[in-house]
Amino acid sequence: MDIIGLLKSYGINIENLIDAGISLYVGDTKEIDKVKEKLKIIILKELNNPNVSTLLIAAILLDKEGKNNNLPFNYSEDPNYVYVDEVLGLAIANEIAGTKAIFNFRFYDAKKPGIIGELDKKGYMFLDDAIAGLLAGCMSKVFE
Repeated sequence: MDIIGLLKSYGINIENLIDAGISLYVGDTKEIDKVKEKLKIIILKELNNPNVSTLLIAAILLDKEGKNNNLPFNYSEDPNYVYVDEVLGLAIANEIAGTKAIFNFRFYDAKKPGIIGELDKKGYMFLDDAIAGLLAGCMSKVFE
């Protein structure tokens, strides 16, 4: 499966992933180009991680099922008692960079920068959190 192609079909590309990831960067602005390049390398590597790509596919499939009313809750309401979307994001973040990425996930999930916010506004309950987890994990790896 071409995960990059699949993500592109949802308007997600490497450039907008980098933009969203870097938007919460709080380091030396003179280093921003180096950080972006390192982030790009890490994103591409992690998209080839079968655990990460499978969790991203799971998020996409869950969103499809939700939009078709095939989940055991009202998907369109994104109820706060359903937290499995965050579990997917946390699992991706943890797979990439461990505990520090879990804490970083909460930041990306709350702020919803760039493509994460766009996905949220389009009603992708699972995919926005999966991408938040991907970016939280990858940005955590940038600073290892």
